[in-house]
Amino acid sequence: MNAYIRFIIKRPLITLGVFTAITLFFASGTLKLQFDTTVEAFLPKQDSEYQFYNQVKEIYGDTDTYIILAIAHDNLWSPGAFTEMDHLLSDIEEYQHYDETRERGRLDRLNNFSLKETITYEELCDGFKNDPGFTRFLSRAMGQIHKPDEIVNKRAFRRLNKLAVAARDLKKLEMIDRIISPFTSKDIIGENDALETVSLIKKDVRGNRILPRSTEDFQAFQKMLQRNPAFERSLYSRDPATGQISDLGFVIRFRPVGHYDAIAREILNISDSYKNLKIIPQGQPLIYIWTNNYVQRDLFNLLSLAMLVSIIVCTMNFGSIRSTSLPLVCLGMASCWVLGLMGHLGFKITTIGMSIPPLMIVVGSSYSIHILNQYYTDFDMISRKGKIEGLYESMGHIGHTVFLAGLTTLVSFLTLANHQLSAMREWGIFSAAGVLFAIFISVSVIPASLALMPHRKGFLKLKKEKSSKKETADIIISWMTKAAVHHPKKVLAVVAVLLCLSLLEISKIKIETEFLQNFKETDPIRTSEKIIGEKFGGRWGFNILIDSGTPGGVKSSRFLNAVADFRTWLESDANKDLNVGRTDGFTDFIETMHMAMNNDAPAFFAIPESNADIRDYLEIFTDDDDNSDGRPDSFESYVDAKFQTCNVLTRIYQKEDYLVGTFELKRIFKKISDHLGKTLPPPYTFRITGHPAMVIKTAGYIADGQIQSLWQSWVVVGLAILILVRSFIAGFLALIPLSVAFIINFGIMGLFGIRLDVATSVIAAITIGIGDDNTIHFINTYIYQRKKNLNATIDQIITATLASSGKAIIFTSLALMAGFSIFMFSSFRPVILFGFLMAVAITATNVGALLVLPAIIKVAGLDFKKAEGL
Repeated sequence: MNAYIRFIIKRPLITLGVFTAITLFFASGTLKLQFDTTVEAFLPKQDSEYQFYNQVKEIYGDTDTYIILAIAHDNLWSPGAFTEMDHLLSDIEEYQHYDETRERGRLDRLNNFSLKETITYEELCDGFKNDPGFTRFLSRAMGQIHKPDEIVNKRAFRRLNKLAVAARDLKKLEMIDRIISPFTSKDIIGENDALETVSLIKKDVRGNRILPRSTEDFQAFQKMLQRNPAFERSLYSRDPATGQISDLGFVIRFRPVGHYDAIAREILNISDSYKNLKIIPQGQPLIYIWTNNYVQRDLFNLLSLAMLVSIIVCTMNFGSIRSTSLPLVCLGMASCWVLGLMGHLGFKITTIGMSIPPLMIVVGSSYSIHILNQYYTDFDMISRKGKIEGLYESMGHIGHTVFLAGLTTLVSFLTLANHQLSAMREWGIFSAAGVLFAIFISVSVIPASLALMPHRKGFLKLKKEKSSKKETADIIISWMTKAAVHHPKKVLAVVAVLLCLSLLEISKIKIETEFLQNFKETDPIRTSEKIIGEKFGGRWGFNILIDSGTPGGVKSSRFLNAVADFRTWLESDANKDLNVGRTDGFTDFIETMHMAMNNDAPAFFAIPESNADIRDYLEIFTDDDDNSDGRPDSFESYVDAKFQTCNVLTRIYQKEDYLVGTFELKRIFKKISDHLGKTLPPPYTFRITGHPAMVIKTAGYIADGQIQSLWQSWVVVGLAILILVRSFIAGFLALIPLSVAFIINFGIMGLFGIRLDVATSVIAAITIGIGDDNTIHFINTYIYQRKKNLNATIDQIITATLASSGKAIIFTSLALMAGFSIFMFSSFRPVILFGFLMAVAITATNVGALLVLPAIIKVAGLDFKKAEGL
């Protein structure tokens, strides 16, 4: 370490040149960064539940990942409203069925127009008047890049062509599996001893939908919609006050292809373009998009605020341009390095990963402050010995301290590297890398820069030295010195009481991993979720698979009645606490067939008593089977190819006053499992999966990871201090303030009902990793003071230690507290609470280092005469 410090001080230009080159390399990696806010970003791919979830998607399609549009209009039953909805549907359908010839022709014509010298937007649209779908695309695209009343210039054409090519490429993927709507759905009718499907809205010979036009047409259409009970709250919803149909529903399901960000954004863009329709969009893919948008906005805002806080703290502490600019450069470099590394290696920024760059600024600022504080503390010594030799001695001493403090932070973060959740593993690895970068940059760039700069103090330092007035930090240190030296037992008694109270509250902590809980209650994302739930039963759902035990067993009246009874139980008012909005299942088809074969009498919307009737219905039923797997296409989401297992699609939303988060999902799943366990007759079995089940699984991993991270951090940090300071007592003592801070912090979480989630789950590692910096600084200074004053009393050593290291500890703690406080400006509730709790934790570790630790040393009579320090 000493040799390295000497090298950078003697060759500062080479050092700064190398670091600038490295920064430029990592800067290129930031351009490759992508975001991933899905729950799949957290789950380990080898998890058996996750693998089963994907197997279910392969059999039944991705039935629990969908976008739902609730569509209303001031005059819903009018040709204008239906024409608008037909156009909306047609625009979305282009991403379901790719037409190579059509898309190639569109791009060729668009390129031909770009060859003209000048063209207006109106002329461009007129050139595609026979292609209304593409005209609407042009309208949406031009709204992003150009004003409609202006000439379309070459630059606008290039951007327009780029958007058209991107849309073409997205259509090629055919990510949409099925669109369920009143315009696309079919009903089952029985005629001449045959069952067949009929479209609610028929098409002409050119494939265009024949929309209702007259009052009689709309009345007939409403009658068709309301004929089948399964359509209510699926294809339409009613106004609770009037009982009339108020909204039509479009549900867009996707093929199980992975990420839906691009197609979901396009659907949202399309729906936003229909201003005359009152569209409320919801669904898990949209939750991820909105989360992604917030993450990107938060990343920029929090980085900016973190930089601003660092500038303010450094200016207040040192009051010079160098003391502000040098930390800023170091922090910018550290953030660039870690983001660039993620980009070059192809790792994506998750909801928890977006905290890494501002965290690096917060953590890195403390290293810069320690180094600059040491420089100004040793200012006179540097003046006497000469800048090169003086800087070497000063930077060598503080460099070791910063290295030790940073090393323990690094290894504490690395304890998350073996976390079972992939996103948490990545957070631990890249946070540790960021800490390493921050240490390396701080102990290199700042000394090298100081070697090149004139040796002088900042104006604020000079002003403080001339002032006889005590600083606030001096008053705090004086008070803590008196308390630790003269009333140590009282200090420890107060701490013991706080620990007991905190331990009582910790048991109340609940785990939360449901993404919607990330948003504030007043956020439109939350309020729209409630509306969609009331109208159409929920914006997300899960799969309840009920196995008959034998191939063809689904065709049994006994089995289907058991499924139908179970669905009734799920939706009953007596089980409102299940928060089930609606269910869909194979029984809907059988009940509709039975009604159709009995003159559409509503009383026959039920499961037939005879197995023979069910088999007959299925034999005479005709429908498409595009993939030739033995199931009509309309059955594929609800029954497997062997007709052995039924898939009950269950939508949920917040019916009660409490939020349907992870804790409630676990309770709901348990109640359903208990009921099925008691009521399903043998040999029937069941299994629950789906997106909510993955949320619960994530919660389990977070709980396990929290315990694992906690004890590993304790052990690793304790061992690191033991090895580096070579004192078992020092290693043990360092853990006491950290443990106190951790317990009090989690006690506050329990007291105020703050849940453990992906953001707050890293608090243990950060508290131990960052909080030990102050503890190490105190212990190392205490050992240093003891060596200088072998005959001094413990009281004198404590006083000298606090006088020497107290200010730096207070200022770095203030910087950390202020830095973590910026997280409270986030759009996400967990991140806001994370900022608050970390500010509390830093305060607690600060008090632990300056008050609790010296009180323990005083009571125990520890002198560290044999400890080596750094």
